[in-house]
Amino acid sequence: MSKRIAAKTGEYQKDGQTKGEYTKLGVMLNNSNGEYMLLDPSISLAGVLVKQNALAAKTGGQQRDMVMISIFDDNQQQGQQQQQQPQQQQQQGGFQNASSFQQQPPQYQR
Repeated sequence: MSKRIAAKTGEYQKDGQTKGEYTKLGVMLNNSNGEYMLLDPSISLAGVLVKQNALAAKTGGQQRDMVMISIFDDNQQQGQQQQQQPQQQQQQGGFQNASSFQQQPPQYQR
């Protein structure tokens, strides 16, 4: 099962409710060797931290020196993700859904 890795970087209003705006950082996958992540190299973690601190300042939250990320099961919002996928690909330079990758994580010797 794959999981999405995302950071909350903003908020917006929809139908009178406040919703979270997330920046997709990558995915977490499993194979026979264990869990591993594929991270989008085009995402600046420093930029994500700036956005998170700007949101915290706006909402009266705590300023941080580390990026806070969330991990979501990929099947939770499958339908919603498919609707947003064309927009995300344009905004993020075409970063594809990494769950379709057949790449194996590197093997490290101990």
